[in-house]
Amino acid sequence: MEYNIRQLSFGEVLDRSLRILIDNPVLLIGVSLILGLTAAMPRTGIAVGILSLVYVSVVTPLVLAALTSAVSDTYLNKPVTIASAYQEAWSIILPVIGTYLLFYLVAILIVGGIFGLAFVFGTFAHSKGGGAVFALLFLVSGAIVVYLGIRWSLIGPIMIVERRFAMKAFSRSSELITGAWWRTFGILLVAGLIVRVPMGVLQIFWASIPVLGVILSCLVAAIATAYSGTAVVVYYFDRRCRVEDFDLRRLAERIRSETVQGSAAITGAPSA
Repeated sequence: MEYNIRQLSFGEVLDRSLRILIDNPVLLIGVSLILGLTAAMPRTGIAVGILSLVYVSVVTPLVLAALTSAVSDTYLNKPVTIASAYQEAWSIILPVIGTYLLFYLVAILIVGGIFGLAFVFGTFAHSKGGGAVFALLFLVSGAIVVYLGIRWSLIGPIMIVERRFAMKAFSRSSELITGAWWRTFGILLVAGLIVRVPMGVLQIFWASIPVLGVILSCLVAAIATAYSGTAVVVYYFDRRCRVEDFDLRRLAERIRSETVQGSAAITGAPSA
């Protein structure tokens, strides 16, 4: 199915993301299913800690890259399968992992740095208002991380579509988000709530079912991941249409291609 890539309103971004998921459920949910399996993982133990580290640093970036590749190719009307999406992601897995780890490192340094300064100056040890200062610093560090998280929220599609990584991906995402931080925050927040809230409620009802409950939990987690990832890609192209007329350039390229093919058909010459 071909989608009309253009500037979208707030609601249209969410609606089109859902439409893409409904049109391609096997592809997108299939790609996301590995992340959904974490719903069945145990929550305690040393082995679980090691698996969680591998999950965050390797599995999550791989699945998100494959999902972004699948959605991007679908949105651009290119042929794609679950296998080809993972092959695409695997071909650039090292810079993708490095970019996500850099993001985590920045977040840790911000939070750790702020609280580190508080301890260095003895804020908590000697101040009667230590609790209030702690709460304030917690809010400040959280606000900074959220702000940067939104500014850098498009690094996934940027890595897949544009092949920009690390600081270049962060800079590019900031460029696309400039002037639309609150809109981006709202779209990502609502996109997360649309699927996760009702599915979280449903999980309460089947949590006690031994086998079926686990299967359903894995499935809904995969659906939530697929929808959220799709919304990010759709919004990425929306920002490109607004910032650099991506839709007009794409239309011009299509017209030029059709003109070349038409001329080749008339003259009998092979098209370029």
